Amino acid sequence: MSPQTAQAFLDGLPRMRAALGDSRCILGPVAYARHMHELDADERDAKAILRRAQLRVVAGTAFNG
Repeated sequence: MSPQTAQAFLDGLPRMRAALGDSRCILGPVAYARHMHELDADERDAKAILRRAQLRVVAGTAFNG
């Protein structure tokens, strides 16, 4: 996932969580929990991608400055 895609995912995450919450009664407790767990894992991955990109920028600035 690119940093731009990771940011777009994080920007849309509140809407995804709200939609999932609205579907809770349809999904049932097990499916709801599984989907929330997957969203949490994807959120952690996206944040890690952005942190790595940020570190690359900082490291590149330190070596170029």
